Amino acid sequence: MFSLAKNLRQQAITSYKLKSKVKKNPLKKVFNAVLKRVFDILFSGFILVFFLSWMYPLFALIIKLQSSGPVIYKQLREGKDGVHFLCFKFRTMHLNGESDYSWTKVNDPRVTRFGVFLRRSSLDEFPQFLNVFLGSMSIVGPRPHPIKLNDLYRDRVEKFSLRHETRPGVTGLSQMKDYRGSITQYHQMNSRVKLDRFYIQKWTFLFDLKIIVLTIPATIHWGLSSK
Repeated sequence: MFSLAKNLRQQAITSYKLKSKVKKNPLKKVFNAVLKRVFDILFSGFILVFFLSWMYPLFALIIKLQSSGPVIYKQLREGKDGVHFLCFKFRTMHLNGESDYSWTKVNDPRVTRFGVFLRRSSLDEFPQFLNVFLGSMSIVGPRPHPIKLNDLYRDRVEKFSLRHETRPGVTGLSQMKDYRGSITQYHQMNSRVKLDRFYIQKWTFLFDLKIIVLTIPATIHWGLSSK
């Protein structure tokens, strides 16, 4: 069984490498890759110690008071080279069997009262800093999509697989440009993928820092404008 899983993982990596033909990817250089990874570890470690350490027990209490089920929602997402990983979020919905098939709608009855606040503030994403610390994600990069969403657009959007040439991020260029939240139309995904490819080709450490800084006002604006 272990051998089969290993072979399937290697096939996925090989498939993505064959499709990946980004003209320029600075993160292929060892120094850049190490710099980004060291920053990820230090930044995520800081968040885990000084924020998530008190957020988790506080949020866990509120989540448990409003609905039954686990505090952390885990969903398979597609990461670097197409490898799947469990993405962590604070659970914002009542337990249901539709989370992997039906995207969140305006005034979605599945979302709890506290879940609405977590989503608008993007605080539901904070457990993903554990993903960063463990190495399946980065602070900045293309946002990881649910598997079924990727399957829906993989063959429809040009060079879709190129967004998987780097680790997915807690935030990214497309989120800074307001391409965030549910995706229901082709142009939304197409625009997001174009920005993801641009980010990979133009990566610099300063570019990452700029995206992190600008994510804060972008998140506040999105939270205030969302219903």
